Formats: sequence, C-alpha cells, structure tokens
Amino acid sequence: MGKIKFCGLLIAGLAFLMSSCLGSGDTTIDDWNLGNAQIAAFSLSNDSIEGLSDVVFTIDQVNGKIYNRDSMPYGTVIDEKVICTISYEFYALGSIFVSQETGDTVYWNGSDSVDLSSPVWITVYPYDGVSTKTYDARINIHQVNPDSVIWELYSGLIRGKSFSEMKVLPYNGLYYMYAKDPSVSGTGVECELYKSETSDMVEWEQISLTGLPENTVLSRITEYGSFLYAFTTAGELFQSADGQNWSQVEEAPHIQVLLGAIPENRTGGVSVLSSISKTDETLRFVTMNDKMEWQTGTATPASFPLSGFGVLNYEAMYHSYLAISGGRDKGENLSDLTWLTMNGLSWVSITNKQSTFSVREGPAFFQYDTLFYLIGGMDASGTALKDIYYSKDKGVTWWQDTVHLMPEDYDARGFSSVVIDEDHYMLLFGGKAGKDTNILNELWRGRVNRLGFKKD
Repeated sequence: MGKIKFCGLLIAGLAFLMSSCLGSGDTTIDDWNLGNAQIAAFSLSNDSIEGLSDVVFTIDQVNGKIYNRDSMPYGTVIDEKVICTISYEFYALGSIFVSQETGDTVYWNGSDSVDLSSPVWITVYPYDGVSTKTYDARINIHQVNPDSVIWELYSGLIRGKSFSEMKVLPYNGLYYMYAKDPSVSGTGVECELYKSETSDMVEWEQISLTGLPENTVLSRITEYGSFLYAFTTAGELFQSADGQNWSQVEEAPHIQVLLGAIPENRTGGVSVLSSISKTDETLRFVTMNDKMEWQTGTATPASFPLSGFGVLNYEAMYHSYLAISGGRDKGENLSDLTWLTMNGLSWVSITNKQSTFSVREGPAFFQYDTLFYLIGGMDASGTALKDIYYSKDKGVTWWQDTVHLMPEDYDARGFSSVVIDEDHYMLLFGGKAGKDTNILNELWRGRVNRLGFKKD
C-alpha cells in the first residue's frame, strides 16, 4: 500500500510540473508532442565497471525494450549504482524506475544514480500526463564463459553393428561413413558404406558400395576435386565420382600412402593430390593434378610418418597448405612432429622441439577458431590418450591445454574421424580405445561457446 501511495504522490508531482509549464502563455506545444513519451537515447556509466560506458543500447520502440545486443563480457558484475543518461524524443516531465525483482520504485530526477543490477521498468511521463510509455530495460551479460568448450555425447552411430575400421567425411552434402565389419574380415567382402544427413547424424542408411577392395586403408580416403580417392595396402589407387562406385586408377605409381589434397589457392597455385610412392624400395613424394598427370618430388625423410598421422588443409596469406602431425615412420617410431607442404613434392618439419606434443599416432588433428588442435591418439605403449594440445602458429609451437579438458565420461581414444561443421561444432566420430579394439560406437560434439552465440 505504501508503494501505491508513493507512486500516486510522484504522479501528482509530475502533474503539477506539467500544469506549471503549460500555464505559460509563451509556450506552444502541439498535441502529438504533448503525448510523445519515447526515449530516443540511453546510456550508462560507472568508472568502477569496466566497459560500461562503451555499451551500445538498442531501443525497441515497438515492443518497449531497452537492451544491449552485444552482451557484456562473462564475469561482469553490476554491483554499484550507475549513472543513467536519457534523451527523450521530445520534452518529458520525467521517468519512474521500478525494479522488476523487488518492486522498489524511484522517481528519477535526471541525474541521480540508479540501481540496474537487475532489470527495471522505466515509465516515461510526457507533458499530457496521460500517454505514458513503459520500457523493459536490462543489461545483458554473458552467463557462460565465451571461450569455454561444452562437449556432449551426441549419439551412437550404427545400432547393432561393430566395426574394426571407420572413416567419416562430408561429401555431396551428406556424411559418408566407410566401415569394415570384423565378422567378414578376410573373406574378400568389400567395405560397407552408410550415409546420414548433416543435420541428423543419428539415422544412418546403408547404401550400395562397389569396387572398393577389402584391403583399402579407410583412414586415408581423401576428397580431391570432385572425386574421392583411396589406396590399398597393395599400393593400388582407386577413384570414385559418387562415393559409391569405385574403380582403379590406371597407370598410377605404387602408392605407399595417400597424404591429402592441396586446393588451388588465390595466388594461382595449382591443386594436387599428394602421396608417397615406392619405386625400387625408395620412397618419394609424388603428386597428381586434376588432369591426372603425375610428378615426382624429393625422397621421403626417414622420420616422415607413413601411417597414423592427422592431416588438415588450411589457407594463410592467400596460399594453400597441407599439414600432417604425429604418426608412425618407416622405422615404426612414433612422431611428435608437424610437417608442411605447399606443393606436395617437398615437405619440411616445422616443429619447435622445445615445445611440442608427446609422440603419438591416431590424433584428431584439425584447425578450429584460428588455432591448430590435437586431441588424443595413442602413445608408444598403445595406451589411448584424451589430452588436448593447441598451436597458435600453425603447428610450429604446441602447448598442452590444461583448462579445456575432455569430459570425464569421454573415453580416451585414437583414430577418430574429425569434422568441423557449418555451425562451428567439432565432431569426433568413433575412434579406438586400444590398438586391437573395435571402433567406439559414439559421436561426440563440442563447440566454443561464443561461436554459438546468436546475433539479433
């Protein structure tokens, strides 16, 4: 009851001011301006609250809202009264602030500091004393750390199936999953192929697959141009225009390992498919262009990985690059190096050995939010890992991430398929918890929070 009486006194005071102003014969105000109670500009300041004076507030006249589209940083605390500056569309008698949380009511005289630690109703009184307008005013503050990562077990994969090998990649607007069923291993039966909508990833439909031999190395299936390429343990190269029907590439050299594709870049560099070939027991880098012309490069260094490495493409300074990290070399040694090429014919190790990841094979290696990342893999003893390393300088220097960790219920693993989708999610498909175990029937999804913030 006391608050109602107080509001009545405030309104009476405003009415008195209104009659005093309108009583002057020298003032002519049209009817529209008499009833115009709109706020035209709104800002806040407090020297003790960093960044408050820089906050831009949106005034939604239709819905009666005042708010900042760009939320203030996570951890910002509004624990002091703030100076409020309001400009009206025309002359106003004043405004009343009512806390939406407590109901406390204050007649704002245009200069007093106000409590905006929680949302308030701001009612503006124009000269006619009738056409009031009320705004819902609030300061938006990020409620989650924008740089933290939330991981979730999104789904299983193929219900009722168990696979010894698996590769998932985006292709033709879908996700294609190539897999080997251990129950038919050694029988000459070809691999299996499943597809899923990129917006789903829960329902997988098996589709026909022909021409891809059982000894195909699924982990190295690579998209180049409009084709998919794969190689076998016998050194054969296969090609597919639709992902389902495969045929052997004639006159290809003996392929020891398929490394990846280097896209055409904006400086005119040609695109190539990068591989390692074996001739007379000598390993050399080779490339194939889009005309299926082969070119031979330098001999492969002894420490260069031949299996178990992670691979990614990226662009920097208008040049396209192919990078690989980790893996196992021809001496069966695990690597802690990152290698880089611009043309596929010559590679250079760029790793700063003073700051790198521990040796491993099967890491998830990818670029995300301008950084390079390595997640998990398997160490020299075959123990699966779940640690995270990141590089700010394209793989030269690596730091272990001790803040953003994989969840406790995420099993350590290697040899996952990793995809970054258009919604900025990191997708980790499958993976193995041990060298001789089957693929984990899991899809994990994670995203840096700020990359999921919606813009109004």
